[in-house]
Amino acid sequence: MGDGGGTTRRDAALTLAVLAPVAAAAVVLDAPFSPTVVALGTGGAVAVELLLSIDPSRVRAVWADRRVQAAAVGVGVVGGVGLAVVAGPWVLTALSAGLCTYLGLLGGHVAWRRLWRRENH
Repeated sequence: MGDGGGTTRRDAALTLAVLAPVAAAAVVLDAPFSPTVVALGTGGAVAVELLLSIDPSRVRAVWADRRVQAAAVGVGVVGGVGLAVVAGPWVLTALSAGLCTYLGLLGGHVAWRRLWRRENH
């Protein structure tokens, strides 16, 4: 997760850059919406964040590279839609749920940071 206002906004914008076309493809392809698929996407997002939190300084260093950010957006969109072609449109629902979960975690992180600052300054 972003550690500063600029990086947080950037992370949110990059997430939306993946979410918009993936969600649009989900609508066009009439991807199924079920609690199981949403839970899979949500759980996946939480699992990824937990894994990345093991070494946050290394993750931040790698993520600071704009090429990595661009590749992540490309893989998210092309990979998500490509996987949906192979495995079925449910993948788009799961990916959308995961991206929404990440945005929620990012928003919670921002709120927590602001609350902590207010109480400690």
